[in-house]
Amino acid sequence: MFVVLSGLAHVAGLCVFPSIGILDLGTPVLPMADVSISLHEPETSVPPLPEVPSPRESVDPGETVPPGERSVATAPERADQPNASSVAREAAPAAEALSPVAPEVAAVAAPVSEPAASSEAVADAAPAARPQHLEVMPPLRRAGEFLAPGREKLTYRITMLGIPVGEAMIEAVRGREREEVTITTRVRSYPVISAIYPVDDVIETRLVAGNYLITRIRQREGTFTGDSGFTLMMREKKAFWADRLRNRYATHLLPREDVTDIVSGFYFLRNKRLEVGQPVVLHLFDSNEYAPTTVEVLRREGVTLPGGRTVDTLVVHPLLKTAGIFRRTGDMMIWVTDDAYKVPVRMETAISLGRVRAELISAETGD
Repeated sequence: MFVVLSGLAHVAGLCVFPSIGILDLGTPVLPMADVSISLHEPETSVPPLPEVPSPRESVDPGETVPPGERSVATAPERADQPNASSVAREAAPAAEALSPVAPEVAAVAAPVSEPAASSEAVADAAPAARPQHLEVMPPLRRAGEFLAPGREKLTYRITMLGIPVGEAMIEAVRGREREEVTITTRVRSYPVISAIYPVDDVIETRLVAGNYLITRIRQREGTFTGDSGFTLMMREKKAFWADRLRNRYATHLLPREDVTDIVSGFYFLRNKRLEVGQPVVLHLFDSNEYAPTTVEVLRREGVTLPGGRTVDTLVVHPLLKTAGIFRRTGDMMIWVTDDAYKVPVRMETAISLGRVRAELISAETGD
């Protein structure tokens, strides 16, 4: 979360760059077309050939031929209609990279006699509709490791050189299903800035059944758009990454079960005990690679919030190793409240023009 704020705050700051020349903003993470695949092949049945009492030498144009005497074998095949087996062979690699199938889902996907339901219907199906004989794997991670309340929404004002340039929002919600959390981060430039350099970036991370982390990153920065994501299969110690624009895929083996992405990793950090001088190591997957990341706890410091309230904080310093979408940011500091909640109230990062700051302006929590 803290890296998301710093990176996107920096992007918002780049809105002034067109006035000083052309910049190389780095190679973006590009999107990839969605792939929807039915796991069931519809059953096809050929009606039995009718018994023809005797061959006909000719048919009177006015005579109606009974339907039973028409042979389905004479129906021409359409050249533009691919058969089901070839489509399945071509789509299989994309399906594996985009949506790794969990063991319990794979069991549901076995061929049945009924036609396959749509992917939307399957996704919306209630847990009670699943077959009772399926073995449910116990969760490796608990929702409470990332989010204690049922819901939290934090809103930040982003300034560069003291001038407001945008706003960031981070919302975390615990799902009704077992061990499920969704964390959404969004950064937008203000309308006046968007006229020069629009920024609208969204990162969504979901903990599913305590065994999977699914992250999607969608970006709009100036004329560049990006759409990428990955799935961390914690129990299998695997990561599937997809670039949605260039149709690129990668599979990685992970050394540990407790690997997270940057956003959920920071929420996990907030639930740990932090002491000055005692660094904490986060095991992160970012920018299509695994990287253990050290977070230093530097000092205690009082911070005055925009509303005038002063709070005691801990200053933490993440030593990020991956480039990712945050390659344009420099060194960063994060101030979190020195209490059980560890709410990030301020973030600062360095860019070529100076310091960019994100300050908390509102916080909401609920069950």
